[in-house]
Amino acid sequence: MYRKSSMLLLIVSVVAVIIVLLSLLRLPVGPTPDSKAGGKQAVLPPSGEKASEPQTITVSVSLPKDQFQDLEKSAERFMEQNPSITVELSNIEQNDAYDQWKKDGQLGNGPDAALMDNAWVREFAVLGYLKPLDAMMSSMTDAWLDGLADAVNWNGYWWGIPKDADPLVSVWSLPLLDTLTSKGVPGNWGSFVQLAVSAGTSAPKVPIVHWEDDQSEQMLVWLDSFATDGQKAEQLKPFDEGMLKRLDFLAKGDGTAFTISRSHDSKLADKLADGKLLSAVMRWSDYEHLSPELQSLIGVGYPHGWYGGRSFVVFAHSEGKEEALKRWMHHMASEPEQQATFDQYGLLPVIKPIYTQFQGQQQDLEGSRRGSKLWLDDLSLKPSQTPDPAWPRRLERWQELWEGSDGAGDWLERLVQQWRVLEPEGNLSDGEQANRNHTENSSAISS
Repeated sequence: MYRKSSMLLLIVSVVAVIIVLLSLLRLPVGPTPDSKAGGKQAVLPPSGEKASEPQTITVSVSLPKDQFQDLEKSAERFMEQNPSITVELSNIEQNDAYDQWKKDGQLGNGPDAALMDNAWVREFAVLGYLKPLDAMMSSMTDAWLDGLADAVNWNGYWWGIPKDADPLVSVWSLPLLDTLTSKGVPGNWGSFVQLAVSAGTSAPKVPIVHWEDDQSEQMLVWLDSFATDGQKAEQLKPFDEGMLKRLDFLAKGDGTAFTISRSHDSKLADKLADGKLLSAVMRWSDYEHLSPELQSLIGVGYPHGWYGGRSFVVFAHSEGKEEALKRWMHHMASEPEQQATFDQYGLLPVIKPIYTQFQGQQQDLEGSRRGSKLWLDDLSLKPSQTPDPAWPRRLERWQELWEGSDGAGDWLERLVQQWRVLEPEGNLSDGEQANRNHTENSSAISS
């Protein structure tokens, strides 16, 4: 009797274990009730990528209204492709951007990223306000143009992801050049001196150059447009002997009577085309938007070194959003987005596929607009000069002297003298400080 009871108990135990195992195997593998309408649904990433929690990235920019509206549309396209990521854009005044972003970096709060002038990136990096982006840069296209990317490389690290550029270029009256020399745009300083002497004799009332009164960089860019060995004016270092001689010639004429115009003029292109002005400086995008007729009458002196540009940077206080920021910057550097910006605004793309390989070609076989081979050749080389970390502060002092020198016939002489007296500072900080800041903020965004 006892043996039968033991056998029955064993059978009941085995059956109970089987029931438990079957119940575990029948657990639902599909959506849970919470994932239905009104519940918490898991966010699905793009095919082939790991799942990620919903994230919001904040991006600060300083753009004209039309460019900002197009950036908002681009963000909408990005969010459609990446439903787990929300992009919040803010647009601040251009005159406020530098101070505001510096304050954000100092306080350790504010946006995750910003679209920053390349000239500011190295200073912000040395101050410890930015994250290095080496892993992100290496995971993206290898078609970067060195001339535009090199400005965001500092101390062996990448501090930004390039977006576009709109360099200042010198522009020349081709009809007037034909009348004076028949040699085209002067390629070096010696050729310009001969041209200025000829202009002073033949057309003394026609300005040999015009600079906008509120844009102190134009004179520097114009001086650097000549392929002259030695110091570059735009570096804003203490002027060497060669630079002082060039400036002295412009100020005094060396026995030649010619005119330099410094004012605001909204009809530069027309004056150049009509031979009423020999040279000036304008944004490349402004030249791009001129009519074909005007472009045929205006020559371009391509810059020799510094091309400007803008790049996306990530602030050091941004945490836990590496993947979202990486996807956003991949999107902005993609061919479709680069092409759209070039088509709409004439801003130079930062990747090679948007440029033509053939001289004179403006479109590819599919009809897409292409940047010129001249730009491709120039921008494929590392620039001969890029701003050091202290450059923004030197430019600020130069701008102050420029504004204070207006209103007198000897303004150029006074400007040069004041710049020589005001010893420009060197690097913002020494290499040890740069390395220390990098070590403290070395959590590069990883792929």
